[in-house]
Amino acid sequence: MISSKNLTLLLAVLIMGFCLISSVSAMDIDDSASVSDSDELSDSSVSLKADENSVSDSNLNSVESDAGSSNVNSENEVLSTDNTVEDSDLEYDSSIKSGNNLLGASSQSDSDVLQATAKTKTTLKGSSSTVYRGNSYTLTLTDSKGKVLSGQKVSYKVNGKTYTLTTDSKGSTYLQINLKEGKYTMVCSYGGSSAYAASSFSVTLSVLKNPNAFSIKEIEDAATNVKNYVAKNKKLPSTVKVGSKTLKISEFSYLASKAISNLNSNKKGDILLVSGISNRNSSAHSFKSTVYKAQYLDLAKKTISRIESKKAPSTYWSVKDSNGKVIGKANFNLYTYSFAKILDFHKSKNYLPNYCTFDSGDFAPAKKATTLKGSSSTITRGKSYKLTLTDGSGNVLSGQKVSFNINSKTYTLTTDKKGSAYLQINLKEGKYPMVCSYAGSSKYKASKLSVSMTVLKNPNFFTLKEIEDAATNVKNYVEKNNKMPNTVKVGSKTLKISEFSYLSSKAISNLNSNKKGDILLVSGITNRNSSAHSFKATVYKAPYVDLAKKTISRIESQKAPSTYWSVKDTSGKVIGKANFNLYTYSFAKILDFHKSKNYLPNYCTFDSSAFTPAKKATSIKAGSSSIKKGDTYSVTLVDNNGKGLASQKVTFTISGKSYDKTTDSKGVASLKINLNGGTYSVVSSYAGSSTYKSSKLSQSVTVKDTNTFTLGEIEAAATNVKKYVDNNDVLPSTVTVASKKLSISQFSYLMTKAVYNINAGNKNAIALPSSLSTCKSEGDSMDATVYKAQYVDLSKRVLSFAESNNVPPVYAKVYSSSGKSLGNAEFDLYTYSFAKILDFHKSNNALPNYCTFESSVFKGVVVPPINVSSKIPYNSSQFKAGLNEKNTESNLTKYLVGTGQSAITSSIKNLATQLTKGLKTTEEKAQAIYNYVRDEIDYSYYANSKHGASGTLSAGSGNCVDQASLVVALCRASNIPARYSHAKGCTFSSGLVTGHV
Repeated sequence: MISSKNLTLLLAVLIMGFCLISSVSAMDIDDSASVSDSDELSDSSVSLKADENSVSDSNLNSVESDAGSSNVNSENEVLSTDNTVEDSDLEYDSSIKSGNNLLGASSQSDSDVLQATAKTKTTLKGSSSTVYRGNSYTLTLTDSKGKVLSGQKVSYKVNGKTYTLTTDSKGSTYLQINLKEGKYTMVCSYGGSSAYAASSFSVTLSVLKNPNAFSIKEIEDAATNVKNYVAKNKKLPSTVKVGSKTLKISEFSYLASKAISNLNSNKKGDILLVSGISNRNSSAHSFKSTVYKAQYLDLAKKTISRIESKKAPSTYWSVKDSNGKVIGKANFNLYTYSFAKILDFHKSKNYLPNYCTFDSGDFAPAKKATTLKGSSSTITRGKSYKLTLTDGSGNVLSGQKVSFNINSKTYTLTTDKKGSAYLQINLKEGKYPMVCSYAGSSKYKASKLSVSMTVLKNPNFFTLKEIEDAATNVKNYVEKNNKMPNTVKVGSKTLKISEFSYLSSKAISNLNSNKKGDILLVSGITNRNSSAHSFKATVYKAPYVDLAKKTISRIESQKAPSTYWSVKDTSGKVIGKANFNLYTYSFAKILDFHKSKNYLPNYCTFDSSAFTPAKKATSIKAGSSSIKKGDTYSVTLVDNNGKGLASQKVTFTISGKSYDKTTDSKGVASLKINLNGGTYSVVSSYAGSSTYKSSKLSQSVTVKDTNTFTLGEIEAAATNVKKYVDNNDVLPSTVTVASKKLSISQFSYLMTKAVYNINAGNKNAIALPSSLSTCKSEGDSMDATVYKAQYVDLSKRVLSFAESNNVPPVYAKVYSSSGKSLGNAEFDLYTYSFAKILDFHKSNNALPNYCTFESSVFKGVVVPPINVSSKIPYNSSQFKAGLNEKNTESNLTKYLVGTGQSAITSSIKNLATQLTKGLKTTEEKAQAIYNYVRDEIDYSYYANSKHGASGTLSAGSGNCVDQASLVVALCRASNIPARYSHAKGCTFSSGLVTGHV
């Protein structure tokens, strides 16, 4: 029997044992270590750091696995879908089963028996018992219900060492297996806790060779190949064969740096290549120095760390000397090549070198030959000589310095993206030897070209005297006319004022630098309007020379002068703005001064008033003193000669409000007054301008009430008009709108404005003008569909005409959606059409998409039928008897042939086919052809024929002759016999008497 004291001691020993086991972790396994098979904790068991969850040989580093292999998963992943032990899942049953589990005999009293709470069973499950070297073995801990247990200590005992890890949130731990290939017995155990029972199992672990692990020899052989490749080709290879595998150069860089680091630690085991390494471009740094062992080892370690963390090498490393001072930057190519040289040395000497020479020159290829080619050796003064630099293969070289030595001066320029440099030749006419040269670079050899340059006279060069003479003329012109001239004669050439502005500013700048040579006028200068700034000040020499330089720069860069410049005083403070006219005139005064004094003035007076003529007087003529509500009140602005002033702003002030209006071409400004009846004071004022003085007019105006009508009232009357025409074939002479009788012209105005306002979203009442005359109805016979955009445009034009002329138009032109004229709709027709549109809006609360304009709705309009073989309807007053009554020809073949002006071209034939497609009768086809020419071909007045049928179709317009030719050609192309009819002495509605076809 165990006493309570002894029992307590036994429990304490057991608890301490579990605590010791739970604190055990792992290190790399040494295959040569001698450890007993006992499960007790031995001296070889040590604590495992968070990043050392690996089992390894003593000379093998723990590295990541290669997820790229089909049988190798990424780190911390199970290698097989089978998460169980190879043979069976081993479970440790912690339940009390027999008397052997009792702590005392049954004969003891209850107080002698150890009381304990029952613990939950646990199960340990392992991943596949076959694992690639370098990959992880997964162990998962669950309770009896299959719930994963996190935060629990589990142990692995293999190859004589014990490793203790803590389960993660998924109840799993991962032990990296870096043992050599072979079979190992591994015991996995969980010691239990206060709540969970212990469990364990044993597994035979088969470790396989990893295809991504490489021996030192394989890496060193690859290093020798890399070293030899660079020595031969002056560049790194893009891939390297290591063992039997072809790797990226960045992967080799990793293996080489890892090998150097391991050899320095006397580790000669295989090295596992981490997965996912990508290439990086090498930087352009140059470096040459002796790098000692400690420093190149530091570079190797940094390379390992960078690739393992970033999956890519660094483009360069800063290199330090033995004192830690940075001595330069080695790019990727250089440090990778240097690692290869170090390993090649170790391969032959069996030890690492004390130093290694890093030299970017190992990557420098032999310099390439270059050629300089020039443009023509004969050049006009002011033009540029072009020099092009190429390599031996004819490839242009950009960004290179080339030199031109001519007339004892050297000019250095940089080649552009096309390998060319351009030197402007401003030498006087003559011959000059010129030597062009390229000094070469680290990549390219020097080259030279000698040229005998012939410089020709340029008509765009001007002498200082020519420019000063022109400046005197400009000065005198402004002082006489108070404005700048548009052109200036300089030498023998007439120039724009902006071109003179450039030459004068260039002359001032050159004279200030004591340069008196000829000046080249740059091409393409355009005029600019002068701004409206006013300015008056004394501008001293330094500021006006600065203005001249800014003018030069602006015109050379933008090919146009500035509309104004801010002007500064001698302290740099802005004192005003001089517009183009003022600063150009001031430049002219400065040069005129130099012409007579032979030196630049110390200052120049800039004064805008030089461009200000005496203002002319104005007056405002009164309009009518009595108007009706809704009518316009008009005044006329005139100058001192009584001439109306157009495009001037007149301000009307009435009832405390002001309205700005612009005068028309006759100087009339108008204001529509919608005030209630009464007498009002209207003040009309003109503020004046740079040319005209101000003026004002006060007038008492009596406003009389007038008729206004709502949209509903107008639409109701429109319905009545539509019905009247539908029943009587004629417009009514008067219309009653809201109990008021209006003339048809007045109501036509109201309907026209209603259509226009509805489209604009304005449903306000409409005022009828007080004076609106009646008009005749004349126009073309029409049968056309007019779409919304076109009839709204028609309403706008009719409304504008009526309001401007106080009478509706007799007719208005109607257009198709393509913009072609459909003819002139007479007053009756467009009035009736607006009635139909408003009737539709009244019923549908929307404007119709289209409206048909049909002259036939009015009495007396007949569309004659077409029948070739029968009698042709005609008006005897229009035709000569015996010509058109009927077809008198028995053989119509000659009327089917297209010749002369009615020639049948492919475009005529295609159009005829298109127009008559689907039509069955001759009448239908002829009507379609007639309608097309009527609606789509505009009338253009001229005598005889200009285009013929084909030309008229192309032009879209023609006179009666050419339109008739088009009808005849289209008919004949459609197998319809057609002939011309020519009348002489026809009298048209305009009064014109002429022939007609």
